[in-house]
Amino acid sequence: MGGIVGMWLAAVIGVTGCVTGAVLTWSAIGLKRRGVWVDAEVVGVREHEDGDGDVHHYPIVRFTPPGGAPVTGESYARINEYTAPDVISVVYDPHRPEEFAEDTVTGILGGLLLLACCAPAAGVGLWALTH
Repeated sequence: MGGIVGMWLAAVIGVTGCVTGAVLTWSAIGLKRRGVWVDAEVVGVREHEDGDGDVHHYPIVRFTPPGGAPVTGESYARINEYTAPDVISVVYDPHRPEEFAEDTVTGILGGLLLLACCAPAAGVGLWALTH
């Protein structure tokens, strides 16, 4: 009985991870293709300490798209430590300016990595369930 549960668990987690990885990759590629780069002002920095004691810095930025309302949000790249009033470049979706990123490479690579890690689990789980 435990073997069947393990197979189902591997299949469900693997397929869910593959779908999530594909969506993240597709979204980041779309932002890279149609995104518009602008300078954004760092208005603050949120710090978060992970379980290992490492402190990550999330810059809170503000920018105004041409002809639009000001957008304030948090960057998820965590590549550098910033302080206000630094200016950084961000890429945003012209149809949804609240969707922006410090870079698109991190999103693409993260999605591909998740896809690569979960595909074997999905494959093994699904193969085991059908044989």
